[in-house]
Amino acid sequence: MSKMKAALYCSIGLAVVGLGFGFMSYLRVKEEPKALHSALPKESDVSLNRIHHVATRDGIKEWTLDAESAQYEKADNKTVFKDLVATFFLEDGNIISLSSRSGALLTDTKDMEVWGDVVARSGQYELNTEKLCYEHETRTIFTKTPVVIKGSGMKITGKSMKFDLEAEQVMVRGRVEAVFESFSL
Repeated sequence: MSKMKAALYCSIGLAVVGLGFGFMSYLRVKEEPKALHSALPKESDVSLNRIHHVATRDGIKEWTLDAESAQYEKADNKTVFKDLVATFFLEDGNIISLSSRSGALLTDTKDMEVWGDVVARSGQYELNTEKLCYEHETRTIFTKTPVVIKGSGMKITGKSMKFDLEAEQVMVRGRVEAVFESFSL
Protein backbone atom coordinates (compact mmCIF):
# COMPACT_ATOMS: atom_id res chain seq x y z
CA MET A 1 0.00 0.00 0.00
CA SER A 2 1.40 3.37 -0.94
CA LYS A 3 1.97 6.15 1.55
CA MET A 4 -0.66 8.23 -0.26
CA LYS A 5 -3.36 5.56 0.19
CA ALA A 6 -2.39 5.06 3.85
CA ALA A 7 -2.64 8.81 4.49
CA LEU A 8 -6.03 8.92 2.71
CA TYR A 9 -7.41 6.00 4.74
CA CYS A 10 -6.07 7.54 7.94
CA SER A 11 -7.71 10.89 7.08
CA ILE A 12 -11.04 9.20 6.28
CA GLY A 13 -10.84 7.22 9.52
CA LEU A 14 -10.15 10.35 11.57
CA ALA A 15 -13.02 12.18 9.85
CA VAL A 16 -15.44 9.31 10.63
CA VAL A 17 -14.29 9.21 14.27
CA GLY A 18 -14.64 13.02 14.50
CA LEU A 19 -18.15 12.90 13.02
CA GLY A 20 -19.05 10.10 15.44
CA PHE A 21 -17.91 12.14 18.45
CA GLY A 22 -19.70 15.20 17.08
CA PHE A 23 -22.92 13.25 16.59
CA MET A 24 -22.69 11.70 20.08
CA SER A 25 -22.17 15.21 21.56
CA TYR A 26 -25.16 16.51 19.59
CA LEU A 27 -27.37 13.70 20.91
CA ARG A 28 -26.20 14.38 24.49
CA VAL A 29 -26.98 18.12 24.19
CA LYS A 30 -30.31 17.40 22.44
CA GLU A 31 -31.41 15.07 25.25
CA GLU A 32 -29.94 17.24 28.00
CA PRO A 33 -29.76 20.96 26.97
CA LYS A 34 -28.18 21.94 30.29
CA ALA A 35 -25.19 19.81 29.29
CA LEU A 36 -24.28 22.53 26.78
CA HIS A 37 -24.08 25.15 29.55
CA SER A 38 -22.09 22.88 31.87
CA ALA A 39 -19.67 21.99 29.05
CA LEU A 40 -18.70 25.64 28.62
CA PRO A 41 -15.81 27.13 30.57
CA LYS A 42 -17.05 29.27 33.47
CA GLU A 43 -16.02 32.54 31.82
CA SER A 44 -17.47 31.61 28.46
CA ASP A 45 -20.27 33.41 26.63
CA VAL A 46 -22.28 32.09 23.71
CA SER A 47 -23.71 34.04 20.76
CA LEU A 48 -26.51 32.74 18.54
CA ASN A 49 -28.38 34.10 15.55
CA ARG A 50 -32.10 33.62 14.91
CA ILE A 51 -33.21 31.83 18.04
CA HIS A 52 -36.55 30.41 19.21
CA HIS A 53 -37.36 29.63 22.87
CA VAL A 54 -40.51 28.10 24.39
CA ALA A 55 -41.36 28.43 28.10
CA THR A 56 -43.72 25.85 29.59
CA ARG A 57 -45.16 25.20 33.02
CA ASP A 58 -46.57 21.76 33.85
CA GLY A 59 -46.44 20.88 30.15
CA ILE A 60 -48.47 23.92 29.07
CA LYS A 61 -46.88 26.47 26.73
CA GLU A 62 -46.91 29.87 28.48
CA TRP A 63 -44.82 31.95 26.07
CA THR A 64 -42.43 31.85 23.14
CA LEU A 65 -39.56 34.13 22.23
CA ASP A 66 -37.95 34.68 18.82
CA ALA A 67 -34.95 36.98 18.28
CA GLU A 68 -32.50 37.89 15.55
CA SER A 69 -29.58 37.34 17.92
CA ALA A 70 -28.88 36.27 21.48
CA GLN A 71 -25.80 36.61 23.70
CA TYR A 72 -25.63 34.32 26.74
CA GLU A 73 -23.71 35.91 29.61
CA LYS A 74 -22.78 33.03 31.87
CA ALA A 75 -21.42 35.25 34.68
CA ASP A 76 -24.84 36.95 35.07
CA ASN A 77 -26.81 33.83 34.03
CA LYS A 78 -28.82 35.84 31.52
CA THR A 79 -29.38 36.02 27.80
CA VAL A 80 -29.49 39.38 26.01
CA PHE A 81 -31.55 39.59 22.80
CA LYS A 82 -31.70 41.92 19.81
CA ASP A 83 -34.87 42.48 17.75
CA LEU A 84 -37.14 40.17 19.65
CA VAL A 85 -40.77 39.07 19.50
CA ALA A 86 -42.41 37.31 22.46
CA THR A 87 -45.86 35.73 22.41
CA PHE A 88 -47.76 35.11 25.66
CA PHE A 89 -50.59 32.56 25.68
CA LEU A 90 -53.60 33.31 27.89
CA GLU A 91 -55.89 30.70 29.42
CA ASP A 92 -58.86 31.88 27.33
CA GLY A 93 -56.94 31.20 24.10
CA ASN A 94 -56.06 34.85 23.40
CA ILE A 95 -52.46 35.86 22.81
CA ILE A 96 -50.35 38.93 23.52
CA SER A 97 -47.59 39.66 21.01
CA LEU A 98 -44.70 41.81 22.23
CA SER A 99 -41.83 43.26 20.19
CA SER A 100 -38.80 45.39 21.07
CA ARG A 101 -35.31 46.24 19.89
CA SER A 102 -33.58 44.63 22.90
CA GLY A 103 -34.31 42.42 25.86
CA ALA A 104 -32.86 40.15 28.53
CA LEU A 105 -34.01 36.83 29.97
CA LEU A 106 -32.76 35.67 33.37
CA THR A 107 -32.09 31.99 32.82
CA ASP A 108 -32.89 30.80 36.37
CA THR A 109 -36.17 32.66 36.94
CA LYS A 110 -37.37 33.09 33.31
CA ASP A 111 -38.04 36.74 34.18
CA MET A 112 -37.70 39.03 31.18
CA GLU A 113 -37.07 42.73 30.54
CA VAL A 114 -37.48 44.36 27.11
CA TRP A 115 -36.64 47.91 26.01
CA GLY A 116 -36.50 50.12 22.94
CA ASP A 117 -39.67 50.80 20.96
CA VAL A 118 -41.71 48.26 22.92
CA VAL A 119 -45.05 47.38 21.31
CA ALA A 120 -47.54 44.89 22.76
CA ARG A 121 -50.66 43.85 20.84
CA SER A 122 -53.68 41.83 21.83
CA GLY A 123 -56.70 41.75 19.58
CA GLN A 124 -57.60 45.33 18.67
CA TYR A 125 -55.48 46.87 21.46
CA GLU A 126 -51.89 48.13 21.24
CA LEU A 127 -49.59 49.27 24.05
CA ASN A 128 -46.49 51.43 23.43
CA THR A 129 -43.75 52.14 25.96
CA GLU A 130 -39.96 52.20 26.23
CA LYS A 131 -39.51 49.35 28.74
CA LEU A 132 -41.55 46.36 29.97
CA CYS A 133 -40.77 43.65 32.51
CA TYR A 134 -42.22 40.14 32.78
CA GLU A 135 -42.19 38.25 36.08
CA HIS A 136 -42.56 34.55 35.28
CA GLU A 137 -43.54 33.32 38.76
CA THR A 138 -46.55 35.67 39.02
CA ARG A 139 -47.18 35.88 35.22
CA THR A 140 -47.23 39.67 35.45
CA ILE A 141 -46.15 42.23 32.84
CA PHE A 142 -45.35 45.70 34.20
CA THR A 143 -43.56 48.97 33.49
CA LYS A 144 -42.62 52.09 35.41
CA THR A 145 -42.21 54.08 32.18
CA PRO A 146 -45.00 56.07 30.47
CA VAL A 147 -47.47 53.97 28.48
CA VAL A 148 -49.98 54.60 25.71
CA ILE A 149 -52.77 52.08 25.15
CA LYS A 150 -54.91 52.46 22.02
CA GLY A 151 -57.77 50.50 20.53
CA SER A 152 -61.48 50.26 19.96
CA GLY A 153 -61.98 54.04 19.80
CA MET A 154 -60.04 54.87 22.96
CA LYS A 155 -56.60 56.02 24.08
CA ILE A 156 -55.30 55.71 27.66
CA THR A 157 -51.99 57.18 28.85
CA GLY A 158 -50.26 56.87 32.21
CA LYS A 159 -46.92 56.86 34.03
CA SER A 160 -46.89 53.10 34.76
CA MET A 161 -48.83 49.91 34.06
CA LYS A 162 -49.30 46.40 35.43
CA PHE A 163 -50.98 43.52 33.57
CA ASP A 164 -51.87 40.29 35.37
CA LEU A 165 -51.90 37.54 32.72
CA GLU A 166 -53.82 35.10 34.97
CA ALA A 167 -56.63 37.54 35.87
CA GLU A 168 -56.33 39.32 32.49
CA GLN A 169 -56.56 42.70 34.24
CA VAL A 170 -54.68 45.90 33.36
CA MET A 171 -53.97 48.67 35.86
CA VAL A 172 -52.63 52.02 34.59
CA ARG A 173 -51.36 54.49 37.21
CA GLY A 174 -49.96 58.00 37.47
CA ARG A 175 -51.58 60.96 35.71
CA VAL A 176 -53.93 58.68 33.82
CA GLU A 177 -55.75 60.26 30.89
CA ALA A 178 -58.42 58.57 28.81
CA VAL A 179 -59.86 59.75 25.51
CA PHE A 180 -62.87 58.01 23.95
CA GLU A 181 -63.96 58.60 20.37
CA SER A 182 -67.65 58.37 19.40
CA PHE A 183 -68.66 57.82 23.01
CA SER A 184 -72.09 58.71 24.32
CA LEU A 185 -73.90 58.14 27.61
